[in-house]
Amino acid sequence: MSRNRGQSPSLFGNPILHPLNVILIINCLIFFLQYFANQQLIYRFGLTPDFVLGGAVWQVFTYGFLHAVDLIPFHLLVNMYGMYMLGSNIIPIIGKTKFTILYFASQIGAGIFVVLSAYLNVMLGGNIPFLESMTTQTIGASGALFGLLALFGIFYPNAELLLFIFPVKAKNAVWVSLVIGYLISQLGNGAISNTCHLGGALTALILYKIFQKQIKPGSLPYIPGLEWEAPRESKIQQKAKPAVVEDLFQDQKKINESVLKQIDSKKDRDSVINYLQGIQVADANICPPSTYNTEDPICLRCEWLANCALRKAKE
Repeated sequence: MSRNRGQSPSLFGNPILHPLNVILIINCLIFFLQYFANQQLIYRFGLTPDFVLGGAVWQVFTYGFLHAVDLIPFHLLVNMYGMYMLGSNIIPIIGKTKFTILYFASQIGAGIFVVLSAYLNVMLGGNIPFLESMTTQTIGASGALFGLLALFGIFYPNAELLLFIFPVKAKNAVWVSLVIGYLISQLGNGAISNTCHLGGALTALILYKIFQKQIKPGSLPYIPGLEWEAPRESKIQQKAKPAVVEDLFQDQKKINESVLKQIDSKKDRDSVINYLQGIQVADANICPPSTYNTEDPICLRCEWLANCALRKAKE
């Protein structure tokens, strides 16, 4: 963090109160608190479906600020690095407010998805391997992170992301990550909450559909090989732009066509000259005589056509 004279404090190039920094600082502060009250914080604020259904509804939100306390805070570092990197490229498109809504809504949506998954597992007998358990505790910001990853894949579908050591197109990153997560869960100790990840991604996709018409490209950060792709509706509008530009000259074209009709209706050269002298454009920088052509689309749209016509009539 640095402070420049006359400027507010900043962190990683953004003001302290920037959403990315606020989320980062809150997660880091709570992580340090966990060193002193690790099990108490996880017990009270980690996500346990049985506790949520028993009244601890706040856990579908608070679990996203807790991380595994290890000598090397790998869990926290991965989630916060991903949040900052993905968020830096999403905020210029959707803005800080929608980003904040997206992040925390994905976090809550992922938590609710975990609870519903556990409840469904009980309804089906409690032995479905891909569903959550009522007593399993879930912590971490990865539900919100998968929401960002889903939206990043929409905006930058052809960007390449490294998942472990494998390069993956951003549009496939969520689904590839889920497959890898399920494989690790089946081969390992099941420490990854794939249901939470899926819930965060689905929540973000639903929010994107809600806000889609309001999303417009902004001043995007330049990343070599990474270009923002507009929604289909925006691409259609962009393709229609040449027709809009063409319409800007339609009025002038109609005026010039009317002038040419008036010229054709005159019976003699003097009448043509008298008519054209009355509609001359002052200080016109007209083209050389050889370029004047009343059938040329450029001439038909030029506001100085009357000036060229007068010169032609005087020849």
